[in-house]
Amino acid sequence: MDQNKDELYRIGTVASLTGISVERLRAWERRHDLTPAHRDGRTRFYSAEQLEHLRLIKRLTDLGHPISSIATLSTQQLKDRIEREQDQPQLYATSAPTVGLVGPNLMMLEQKTTSGSRPVRIDVVSRWANINAFVNDQNGTDDPQILFLQLPVLSIQPIEFAKKTYPDAKLVVIYQFAAAKQITELGNLEIPTLKWPVDWSQIEHIAISQHGLSGDGGVTPRRYSDEELIAIATNNDDPTEAPTFVIESIQQLNALSAYVQDCALSAPQDAPYASTAQDVSRARAQLELALNNLVGGEFDEAES
Repeated sequence: MDQNKDELYRIGTVASLTGISVERLRAWERRHDLTPAHRDGRTRFYSAEQLEHLRLIKRLTDLGHPISSIATLSTQQLKDRIEREQDQPQLYATSAPTVGLVGPNLMMLEQKTTSGSRPVRIDVVSRWANINAFVNDQNGTDDPQILFLQLPVLSIQPIEFAKKTYPDAKLVVIYQFAAAKQITELGNLEIPTLKWPVDWSQIEHIAISQHGLSGDGGVTPRRYSDEELIAIATNNDDPTEAPTFVIESIQQLNALSAYVQDCALSAPQDAPYASTAQDVSRARAQLELALNNLVGGEFDEAES
């Protein structure tokens, strides 16, 4: 592809702008043919169109869509899926997960969104106006199950403090500015990240998904990512190969769910594709539970 270098972005810049680590971009290139627009020796360059495409992919993976189901979609198909995601019935937990918010933008977003009569889907039990307040004041706060940490500039130090202070909480980092190296370091820690701005529905969806609760009226969140399934299959030493066969079935159901959801885009509104996708995702969730029992919940992710 012959393009002006001024119109291209180095892979490190793409990582910074999308929140996708350099290692993950390289893995997606190998596994899913998400190739850069240009190479100069070992340096990868991406176009502006590819940058936008990757941002859409990142948004969908943050919402629980497996990369294998969206890697081959066009930019317009990704936009259609995001729009459909927003129109679908929301995930509701059997009991609202408890959430902590760190950062002024998150607190303002909560006040703006929850001031009406919307149903309560998450229970915000702790709030800190900024990172300094979070570091200096832990008195009188309830331990959240999910902690959303907003950082103006991405830094590992407050993240490590949050992990140490609330070791049992699942951490989600939201950042506004970051260097590629910092995003790569965060990716190595396997902490979910979002780039500001976000909306409250994303906060709710991710909190429920991270909490591991099933959906009621929506597609059930995944327990295992593609990378985790690959790691389990690679490290499996069961002579019956039962875990491998279960993993193959899970991957088939993930692909089927994505296909049925795509069918819904061009089908009449009364076609049962949406409910079919829900049923397929519930079947996949049952197999994930079976896999968890087989492997005892122990695996090492093989993401490179």
